[in-house]
Amino acid sequence: MYSRVDTRRGGVILAAATLLLIQGIVVTAVRVPAYLGGDDVSHHHHHHHHEMVKVKVFYYEETLCPDCAKFGAGSMNEAVENLSDYMDLYVVAYGNERYNESTGTYTCQHGEEECYMNLIEACLDLYAGDDYRRYYPFFKCADDIVANVYPHIKGISAYIMKKCASTLPSDITPEILDSCATGNLGQELIAISRHNTESLNPPHTYVPWVVVDKKPVFQNYDNISAIVCEEWARLNDANPPPECSKLASTPRQRVSGVCTL
Repeated sequence: MYSRVDTRRGGVILAAATLLLIQGIVVTAVRVPAYLGGDDVSHHHHHHHHEMVKVKVFYYEETLCPDCAKFGAGSMNEAVENLSDYMDLYVVAYGNERYNESTGTYTCQHGEEECYMNLIEACLDLYAGDDYRRYYPFFKCADDIVANVYPHIKGISAYIMKKCASTLPSDITPEILDSCATGNLGQELIAISRHNTESLNPPHTYVPWVVVDKKPVFQNYDNISAIVCEEWARLNDANPPPECSKLASTPRQRVSGVCTL
């Protein structure tokens, strides 16, 4: 069982070193994400935006939180579909997960299946080379399912793996992800997710927790597209991208729900 793996031996090894180690052993194509000390994530787009600065968006979540699911399949997905030329997105699936130092095990707010799916998403992120355009379709598919069936989540992880398999990049299978999630590699990756979540400043108090260029957006997260458009314009001292005019014109007034610590 993934929850019984003892991670006390090494503690949280320096995140970048861990990923480098993983990179060398497992997937030669993976680069270390910028936020873990690797080269800056530059997707080599051959178009006129390449000299522009992208907005860095970090989305901290947990896989079976219904508020994360609604956001991930809704407003966040809208931003992914329309603004991928203007933002670099990093999704960290850990959220309100807890680590027990004395047993070396993790517990999750929505049970063991959430712990498993957090591992699956971390593994997919790694195998997809940290490129959200490759992994986000699976995340959206999973989020749609969670949003639809919550709170009836017993057996949901197997259901998601089956239903959403077709959204995975062609070189990544559910079997590859499962063996990562249930093995040592998954434990290394969840330690990194934990490290990144616990190092947040200010600390997160709920999920979804979205940070745009180091500033948390708090419960305004459903306006993520408008926020990215505004921040991109500020960073680049330019007018917002053309895609923004249809997105930013409908600010969402409601205070969105959260899964609290």
